[in-house]
Amino acid sequence: MHTLSQFDALTLPNNSVETARLLLRLPELADAEALMGILWDPDVVAQKQVTLTEAPGGLDLALKNTNGMLRQWELRGYGQWSVIEKATGRVIGIVGFYNPERSWPGVDLGWVLHRSRWGHGLATEAAAAAVGWIWKYTEIDRVVSLIAPDDLRSIRIATKIGERFERADVDPVHGEPVHVYAVARTRER
Repeated sequence: MHTLSQFDALTLPNNSVETARLLLRLPELADAEALMGILWDPDVVAQKQVTLTEAPGGLDLALKNTNGMLRQWELRGYGQWSVIEKATGRVIGIVGFYNPERSWPGVDLGWVLHRSRWGHGLATEAAAAAVGWIWKYTEIDRVVSLIAPDDLRSIRIATKIGERFERADVDPVHGEPVHVYAVARTRER
């Protein structure tokens, strides 16, 4: 397991994003407890808004997951951000990119916010900012989102940020049905 000191030197240019209401920044180990409550919310888990490789657990697992988020940044130069609400200074979720070493349909954009922030346009704001960042700072040409077929809220977010339904598929981890939404870089970007 990585420790915070191993990531102190992880200084990537332009690794944070600000929007009108949000700050997207590299995750910190101090975020683990807040993220644990967000990612393991029973509705989030039931709606398959997160791909769990282990059952929800305690703080040790949350720290392991936060370290995994940092590892993506270290390996790939992109990853998931902690989403900070500027008005409160609190961690309210995660947004960003996941590209595991196992077979996956592409660079996966995901988002999860605390249920108290659902319905306020914050996930759309965060996801749009993440897509803008990936086009500006990487050579990635296509981004996908794997969404449960009945997750209408996430489907709306995906289409609002320019993703379009590409195909029905299966989650590479659990073999459950998903819809793949995708957006490709255009020449103007």
